[in-house]
Amino acid sequence: MFYRHIFPTSFGYAGILFQTRPFLVKRILLPHWNKAGLLARTASCSEKKRAGFTQDLSPCPKEEVPGECLRLSANIQAYFRGKPIKTNWTFLDISGLTPLQHSVLEAVADVAYGEVKTYSEIAAEIGRPRAARFVGTTLASNPFPVLIPCHRIIRADGSAGGFSGGTNLKERLLTLERRLLCTHRRPCSGLQHRVE
Repeated sequence: MFYRHIFPTSFGYAGILFQTRPFLVKRILLPHWNKAGLLARTASCSEKKRAGFTQDLSPCPKEEVPGECLRLSANIQAYFRGKPIKTNWTFLDISGLTPLQHSVLEAVADVAYGEVKTYSEIAAEIGRPRAARFVGTTLASNPFPVLIPCHRIIRADGSAGGFSGGTNLKERLLTLERRLLCTHRRPCSGLQHRVE
């Protein structure tokens, strides 16, 4: 059975699309400023197709939301308040990914909180230095944004580049991470290619 779990964050309403028996996360939905907008996105045919659902999504009654899902939503809420989140592959449904796409997501998952890398750097890390466009295409359909921090991947010229949640959200996430790193490490200014 496929379900959706919608929850508030400091950036708006976010969601988890998942299956039960076994519990697997199919997709993380980035925040939307209102719940109705996020629900409309989960109902769209294109979103369901991208998540691999062949049937309608049901809201999961609060008392029946699996513990793993509640812990994940709490971690996502904490992330949007400025706490780093660690990628846990255990419950992520990667069955629809090719091995090369999986290698892209693994490389991106290793980009540390507050750091950025370029699409070209990720391509080189996976042993395909000329595949920057492939990296970008893979990240454009990243089913697990924030958990797989595709917002930390930028263009070679230092500009933000694309993001499924929009450039504005990408820049807000980078600013959030940078602000917290700067507060704890040293004063910082401006968006730079790498935070050290």
